[in-house]
Amino acid sequence: MRRGVILCAGILAMSVGLSACAAADTPGQGTHGSVVADSSDPLEPVNRPIFHFNMGLWDYVLHPVTEGYRAVTPEVFREGVSNVFSNVGTPYIFINDFLQGRGRQGMEDLSRFLVNTIFGLGGLFDVANKLDLPPHDNGFGVTLGVWGVPQGPYLVLPFYGPSSVRNLPGIAMSIFTGPAYYISSSTAQYALSGMGVVDTGYTERESIRMVQEAVNPYVFMRNAWEQHEQYLINGGEVSKSQLLEGLGPLPEPAAATSPAASGADTAPATSARAPAHP
Repeated sequence: MRRGVILCAGILAMSVGLSACAAADTPGQGTHGSVVADSSDPLEPVNRPIFHFNMGLWDYVLHPVTEGYRAVTPEVFREGVSNVFSNVGTPYIFINDFLQGRGRQGMEDLSRFLVNTIFGLGGLFDVANKLDLPPHDNGFGVTLGVWGVPQGPYLVLPFYGPSSVRNLPGIAMSIFTGPAYYISSSTAQYALSGMGVVDTGYTERESIRMVQEAVNPYVFMRNAWEQHEQYLINGGEVSKSQLLEGLGPLPEPAAATSPAASGADTAPATSARAPAHP
């Protein structure tokens, strides 16, 4: 418990420090000849090296480990491991559902957790998906966004990936709601955490490849993460301007759309999870 308190204090202190740093590093306030970051990403001079460090970590460490994991384990085993880690992360999700006042989604995620834990053998099998209880994505950073807290500067964390100052307290919350925190054996904690990292690399490998193949991987990652975060805050709705952001001109429609469709300001849509760094 003491470790958790120290971790929370450290994260809160880091949030305050980064906010002050970002406020001081605005355009026009740097010294003559110094490189001043874009106001939309004031921490970019710090973020970019960390981003490249994470990508190098993926290329030279986690990707080879992930490929070895795929080579020596059957697909049914890998699917079961992914299901278990997804299930143990569900409490963090439904707690934030309820904190945001989204009771229906909270009950769905709570039911999903109970069904998979009881009938899916601790989450080894995704029984809930067959009962029309699909998984959701959520976090405390999203909760703060729903409550009106501004995002603050975009932030890339070593080993963790894209985040923001607003999302830092959510890291501590996710640790407290995870099973590894309540295991007394340090060896078991390390083993469980290591397996979780490998599973994340396995499940996110295609998303990471997509980032690396982008024209500007750093900007692609930042935009994808921020748009996905806003999508979650909006409760699964995106504006048409946000949905089409970054796309070229669209061809003229062959037929006129219905008045109801043309007059809508927002459209419900599914959103791919923003790719995560290892």
